[in-house]
Amino acid sequence: MKFLKYISLTAAVITIGTATMQPVQADKVSKFYEGKTVRFYIGASPGGGYDLYMRTLVQHMGPKLPGKPNAIVVNMPGSGGVKASNYVYNVAPKDGTTIITPFWTHPLFQLIRPRGIKFDMSKMRWIGNMAALNSMVVAMGNVAKTLEDAKKKEIIVAASGKGSETYIFPKFLNTAIGTKFKIVTGYRGTAKMTNAMESGEAQARGGSWQSWNVIRPNWIGTNKISPLVQAGLKPHPDPAVKGVPMLVDVVSKNYKPIAQLLSIPVAMARIVGTPPGIPVARLKALRKVFDETMKDPSFLSDAKKRKMDLDYLSGSRVEANIAKLMKTPKNILKRTADVLGYNKKKSRK
Repeated sequence: MKFLKYISLTAAVITIGTATMQPVQADKVSKFYEGKTVRFYIGASPGGGYDLYMRTLVQHMGPKLPGKPNAIVVNMPGSGGVKASNYVYNVAPKDGTTIITPFWTHPLFQLIRPRGIKFDMSKMRWIGNMAALNSMVVAMGNVAKTLEDAKKKEIIVAASGKGSETYIFPKFLNTAIGTKFKIVTGYRGTAKMTNAMESGEAQARGGSWQSWNVIRPNWIGTNKISPLVQAGLKPHPDPAVKGVPMLVDVVSKNYKPIAQLLSIPVAMARIVGTPPGIPVARLKALRKVFDETMKDPSFLSDAKKRKMDLDYLSGSRVEANIAKLMKTPKNILKRTADVLGYNKKKSRK
């Protein structure tokens, strides 16, 4: 009996100790954040889809952060978002005051186009994912109605750079099905690309369908624009793009593995994370606040008003998905890089 009493007493002490540990850790986290500024970085210019998601997140997640720190958005465009990801990974504080939404292409381009990339997405600590967005190539309605039209004549496509989704899908389609997209890089942000289309300087662009809801919602459902193809794991539910073919369905069997690889990261189109090195207690706190925000009726209401597609994933789920992506067979990675023109053949002397 004494032995049983000893076990019961010990168990009670352990239970009490465990129960009191979490509030203590929470207090330490709150104390750390008091008076500090948490910076949420975006590798895109103001006015586009990435900017909308991050600013809406900060508006609702910021006030929930432990210790009530100041929460601000920092736009750092450049090199298809790589400039911001490089900065956050290598320079910015790794103490929980730095958060980023990298371009969804970054885990992919780490594998197939590492030039200029100084980060490892598999070592980032992920807080969660806000959305799975379909990427589309959209042309002006008076230029092309279908991909078949894009095979018959040259169409000028505005793009930011070779490390962007605005480049990879038109480039892939040129090789895979014979479209005649003439890709012009150098545009900073989808807003400027859209302006170029409106002025006649360009005739098409890539990017998420969500970005059209942000930049030109009045064009949606009209003859002003024609979505030609969509990349993602499933068709977008918007009636305005009903019937727009999926990327994997317009290419031959030979190109399907590449189309599938390019489509997978789109399911994690708005991942949110911190650089490696963040203390575990602070990461848990950020994940908790992010999860609460994703369920917050106020956040959901604002997202609906702003026509934001949402598809929540936990931080641990994002980390698992990226780890799986990193195990893609090397032969598929090489073929993808070849098709997109990232592996330049050395000239023989």
